[in-house]
Amino acid sequence: MNIHELILEVQGLLGRTLRSAQSPEDRELLRVATAALMFISETGTVHSFEDYLQFRREAPPYAVASFKTREDADAWLRQHPEPPHGAFVLIADQYHIVMHVREMNHRQLFPHPILEGYLEQIQQAVPPAAIPSFETREEAEAWLEEKSEPRQGVLMSIAGQPHIALHHRHLARYSVHPLPNRGPTAQGEEFQ
Repeated sequence: MNIHELILEVQGLLGRTLRSAQSPEDRELLRVATAALMFISETGTVHSFEDYLQFRREAPPYAVASFKTREDADAWLRQHPEPPHGAFVLIADQYHIVMHVREMNHRQLFPHPILEGYLEQIQQAVPPAAIPSFETREEAEAWLEEKSEPRQGVLMSIAGQPHIALHHRHLARYSVHPLPNRGPTAQGEEFQ
């Protein structure tokens, strides 16, 4: 089923559910969900939505942008015509959430722990074995960039500490995150 058919099927389901909804509150929630799908279609973001659905199945939490420093991120936020409230950005590979109060033009970035649960799931899913080891983060990043096909995620050791490199396809880059030490895992272990 392609994305257009999928959206039509979901809209049909929402319409059928709306007709049988008992409370005005439930009906309003279903109308909002239907409007969200219409917004996606009418604003020409169907393929972006399709990519997002694919990312959510295979990738780390979605970040709309990536910055090396907090200063770069703050400059982006100040200059953005309509900051994406509730979206995530990476600052030095750490997730932050964008907060924007439109009425007051208040803009702020806050650290967010969204990655913690994701990393726990990854650690539980990967069996123990040996991993590639690097003295520095720069060595690890150079090794990752040499790969002809980006890997979704790669477990590795940097300066004796376990890390995971997560590929953000839409940003065309890896973010590297420390993991709690639980023993070695398979060399260059890739996961989906």
